Amino acid sequence: MACLLNRVVPLIQRQNRSLSRILLYTRQLSSHGPCRKKFEAVATTRSTIQDNKQVASSKGSAATIVPAQQCHSSSNNSGNESSSNKNISRLFMPVPVQESNHEANVGEELTGPLDKVAMLQVLVRFYSDKQMKEVAFEHGLDDYTFQEAFISFRKHCIHSKSLSTDLHILLSDIIQGAGHTHNIFPSFLKYAKQVFPHLQCMDDLCMISDLSNPPNWYPEARSMNRRLIFHAGPTNSGKTYHALQRFLQAESGVYCSPLKMLANEVYAKSNEKGTPCDLVTGEERRYARQDSVTSSHVASTVEMANISHNYEVAIIDEIQMLREPMRGWAWTRALLGLKAKEIHLCGEEAALPLIQQLALSIGEEVEIHRYKRLTPLTIEMDALENFSNVQSGDCIVCFSKRDIHYVTRNIEKLGHQVAVIYGGLPPGTKLAQAQKFNDPNHPCKIMVATDAIGMGLNLSIRRIIFNSLIKPEVNEKGEKEMNTISVSQALQIGGRAGRYGTQWEHGYVTTMKSEALPTLRRLMASKPNIVEKAGLHPTAEQIELFAYHIPNYTLSNLI
Repeated sequence: MACLLNRVVPLIQRQNRSLSRILLYTRQLSSHGPCRKKFEAVATTRSTIQDNKQVASSKGSAATIVPAQQCHSSSNNSGNESSSNKNISRLFMPVPVQESNHEANVGEELTGPLDKVAMLQVLVRFYSDKQMKEVAFEHGLDDYTFQEAFISFRKHCIHSKSLSTDLHILLSDIIQGAGHTHNIFPSFLKYAKQVFPHLQCMDDLCMISDLSNPPNWYPEARSMNRRLIFHAGPTNSGKTYHALQRFLQAESGVYCSPLKMLANEVYAKSNEKGTPCDLVTGEERRYARQDSVTSSHVASTVEMANISHNYEVAIIDEIQMLREPMRGWAWTRALLGLKAKEIHLCGEEAALPLIQQLALSIGEEVEIHRYKRLTPLTIEMDALENFSNVQSGDCIVCFSKRDIHYVTRNIEKLGHQVAVIYGGLPPGTKLAQAQKFNDPNHPCKIMVATDAIGMGLNLSIRRIIFNSLIKPEVNEKGEKEMNTISVSQALQIGGRAGRYGTQWEHGYVTTMKSEALPTLRRLMASKPNIVEKAGLHPTAEQIELFAYHIPNYTLSNLI
């Protein structure tokens, strides 16, 4: 019995301190603003990474990578704040709490078993108390996280075979009228921090999640005197060709491609011209040398670019894609992080102002080379209307796999052989289809493809035919939308007709249906919108540090 008392007295003392603390929490509701801000900072950062991939704004005298906290700060005094925070908090997934088995149920020995029905009523009163929700909010728990933590806490209290002694005594006192439901809060908060581990390390997480100065993520690149060369021009102007000539002449180089198929093409051409070049994509790695020794040149997809290796020349193709919500971060990473003496940027002139301002922010200058289209391009007066009107050198562009199969079947019924290119095909198959179409001695003279052909592939196309101008896209919220293609997309795809150096040195563009032709004319006559945003993504080191602080979170949940 004496042993039992020795164990109980410290628990009672801790319980008295808990009562004092909860009174202090209640009095100081207005003094915990930073806690709320810390929660919003970390949560907003993660929301921006997942939904928006973070952006760099080009407005102002210098390029500014918008910090995560600023992306939603304008709604602080509006009704949108609660809705925004609600969406952000749902990114934090509750972690199952492993129940601890106490050797002896000291609380039950002291106060007797708890009435489950009465205990449930006490917990419901605690959950319904607005003051407790306010206190919880000041400690990083909004409506969603408070509810999720409470559900887990209630289950723990009702179904646990043995509660901790102090919680058992506290609930017993409240049931008997000797305590207040507010006294539950310290125990609830302690449990909530197990359900949402990020609440225990907010200061560190806020520091890690600071995305306001991305250039500093790459100190080795900042220590170099890099030369930036921007090759600006429309499709079929030779901008990528000139950059690749420098790539082939250099002692070492990396080519960053927007497509696996284009990386394969550069890999093959480099080795044909006597420059050993490896291939690195998310699906495969190929070596130029038989002994699998790494070559000094590499063609890779932009996401796979190695920013830890030193190169003489780097090429970042289709640089305007750094504005893309889902993939733009890879172009920004390559631009800021590649360790190369020369970095050649190939793309639309619409990206030049942002590139210049980003270069200014890192103390580098941009050398500009401008190019004009090498062959004429004509928009036809009439639409195709019928598959029987297809001719040799035609490429019908579709924006869905279903349309590709439908168009292919109808053209094959007319006796034509058709080359097909779309994203789901293996890179080797795509190259084989392109080679078949380009071969003047092969009977296959018609192609059906997705907009992937707009990314610089070397195809001998006489006429581009848009099957539709409506393209399904995923917006920043991850929702699917049906939108008219942009001016940039229309010019990129339409410009593939009449490639310089092929048998078709005059290109033509039209649509499948006549009602879409005026829209195509308007798009082709317009200039692409100026690129104002650059995608951003945390580094692997930042994700690793997040995982260190909250090890129970899955990788997808961390990102």
